[in-house]
Amino acid sequence: MTHPKHSARCSGSGSRIGGTWVSWNGNIQHSYVELVRPKAEEEFCDTVRRIEPPASGGVGNADEASLTGVRAFGNRQSSADIAAGTGVLIDSTTYRGVVSVAEDRMQITVRAGTTLQELMREIEPRGWCLPCLPDIDSVTVAGAIATGTHGTAGDAHPLAEYMVTCRLIQPDGSVREITADDPEMPAVRCSLGLLGVISTVTFQCHPLYYLRVEEQAIPDEVWRRSYREWLARHDFVRIIYLPHTGYAWVILGDRIDPGEPVEEKPAPRRHKYRREVSRALYGRTVAHPRFTRIANRVLRRLFFSGRIVTKGTLYGATVTKSRASTLELAEWTVAQDRFDALFDDLLTGLERTDNNAYAHIPMDIRFLQADGTWLSTAYGHNTVTVGCVTRNPEHAESYRAFDLVEDLFLGYDGRPHWAKRFKAGAQELAPLWPRWDDFVTLRRRLDPAGVFLNPYLAHIFA
Repeated sequence: MTHPKHSARCSGSGSRIGGTWVSWNGNIQHSYVELVRPKAEEEFCDTVRRIEPPASGGVGNADEASLTGVRAFGNRQSSADIAAGTGVLIDSTTYRGVVSVAEDRMQITVRAGTTLQELMREIEPRGWCLPCLPDIDSVTVAGAIATGTHGTAGDAHPLAEYMVTCRLIQPDGSVREITADDPEMPAVRCSLGLLGVISTVTFQCHPLYYLRVEEQAIPDEVWRRSYREWLARHDFVRIIYLPHTGYAWVILGDRIDPGEPVEEKPAPRRHKYRREVSRALYGRTVAHPRFTRIANRVLRRLFFSGRIVTKGTLYGATVTKSRASTLELAEWTVAQDRFDALFDDLLTGLERTDNNAYAHIPMDIRFLQADGTWLSTAYGHNTVTVGCVTRNPEHAESYRAFDLVEDLFLGYDGRPHWAKRFKAGAQELAPLWPRWDDFVTLRRRLDPAGVFLNPYLAHIFA
């Protein structure tokens, strides 16, 4: 039987037969047999329970795997091919909202499709916060946890480190509750949906605090010799590197009393046009990559100069509330004690004139503290993360900066962000995580038939 194709972008509820799933920037598309929009946990369970597993345990070719298996997705903002590619898809964005609140323990339980924005609107009025947040608030909590989405110094961890309990739907459709003291929690905290479908998440919140945040452009030679001191002295450190300009836009935050007055200095009115100007300038770089140097210098002078001072909560003062334009993004992490040497090589590579590896603004540099989550990019050591972005996502395959950055970071034992763009497979990635084999063994034990694998993830983990 032939079904008409529809886009998963459409609104509605219930189940849809046949269609095409499209990522937020249009770079990834997959046909599906059925798309389910659950509004109750039992609908998740029923969907998973009736899935036909891949005939070869998830290690088949793309055509075979596309007709079998199940994947859950949120707001489709991953640049990696992790969300679809199976016969059945679960749209978790219809399963959202608060389940319960434990005031005495500062804990809140929410459904998988709840966005970070919705979560913060629930906890901040209670005087609570999560002390490390990513840079956008449109991600769903389940998607952010499963992929290691993170913030930056000072209390610098992936969002998953604040998950103390979750409900996990297993391949047979049963539900298992994983708690903080469960020996498998360090695997579940960043599992890409391979160990089960997250239904609900309980977060351990912290007391709400306020920051005085100061932003300004600082020359490369200054921020590079100062960032370690900043990490020791400030409560928030984020460095927006501006390639081909000799500068970075440095954001530093310090905790203050909520009543402490701050002489704020807002961004100039022209900043609201940054995306439009960027789009116009970077549109010329597709045919003329070297024009990136000029574009970046123009953008630096227009939008990354002067000084901005604000006051607010971590969420209010540092998290982007909208992303009006699409982009394609890679992000890699490296051990903090190897960052300086790596950055020397990165500068050399980006400034060469024979490789067309010119990088758009921004290259976001953030800092993570070591953790024990098996597939975390900060497993075992403090790390520095570096983003690489193109504002022309439809031309991402010809954007040479992605190749340069990936080759360079792999040479320094760097690890990719699971939800961002990379080409490396199991051969390159397995040696980078000490608990890799343990995770693969656990995945095979919990999902021996590969119900939660798609072709992309099978290539890496099966």
